[in-house]
Amino acid sequence: MSRRVAIAAAVVLLLGARQLGGHANQTRASWPKALDLPFAPSPGSAPYASLGYREMVADLLWIRALGYVGGDDDRAAGTRVLIEAIVALDPRFERAYAWGALAMTSLGTEATRDDMLAAIRILEQGMREFPERYKLPLYAGQIYTVDLSSDDPAQVAAWQLEGARMLERAVRIPGAPKAVGTYAAHLRSKLGQRDKAVRDLRELILYTTSAAERAKLVAKLAELADQNADALAYELEVMQRRFDEQWKATRPEVTPSMFVLLGAPLSPSFRLDDLAVDRDLVGSDQPLEPLPPQPD
Repeated sequence: MSRRVAIAAAVVLLLGARQLGGHANQTRASWPKALDLPFAPSPGSAPYASLGYREMVADLLWIRALGYVGGDDDRAAGTRVLIEAIVALDPRFERAYAWGALAMTSLGTEATRDDMLAAIRILEQGMREFPERYKLPLYAGQIYTVDLSSDDPAQVAAWQLEGARMLERAVRIPGAPKAVGTYAAHLRSKLGQRDKAVRDLRELILYTTSAAERAKLVAKLAELADQNADALAYELEVMQRRFDEQWKATRPEVTPSMFVLLGAPLSPSFRLDDLAVDRDLVGSDQPLEPLPPQPD
């Protein structure tokens, strides 16, 4: 074979290889992209898989989560397995709760309903560990009322009610933005619980110190109660002065929201034997009859 023929054959083979390679690349590009979710042990097995080094493994998974979330291929399912394992290993890992729940429900991560409900469960676990952190019930309320959706009106109403309860819990925690109470009141009113919405707003206004937030709450209360906002504001201002005086005079050691629950201390003349007992409820002149024997 002459040199010229050999060169021509090589060129043909090269062009054919390029054409074949280009076709393969186009075919590969049309395939669905494979996403590898990060590995993490299940919440039940994580404490055993850590071999006693629970906090160290939790830290390693946290580093993995920080690198995973925000990437081009991060998915709610991948974030979920990491966060669930972290809080199972170290329940006092405070930052993982709020950050993880938001990461699991963020846009673009293809979060399913199960992922969102799992995020709420993580936030609820965080509330048990850190009841003073208002962001945990606040974020749970947001997921219930904004992120979750359904074609079933009864299911939507149930989620809205749970969301309202979470938001009401959040605004009672010191440091929480009290204006969130207007949205909780709106939800209650929409669910047919207008009277409770009015009562809760009145209570919230009593211990709201921010003038701007207080004005928003008063405006919402005036709308729900169908009252003049200026007249209502004056009435509530008088009530708040009385509330502050009683709180500071009787229980200044507790927060205003806690004082609403506890009330003023009992009178020194109060005696425990003044309380009603079961005999008082059924009649003091009648002996109590024993319960009948229960069948085996």
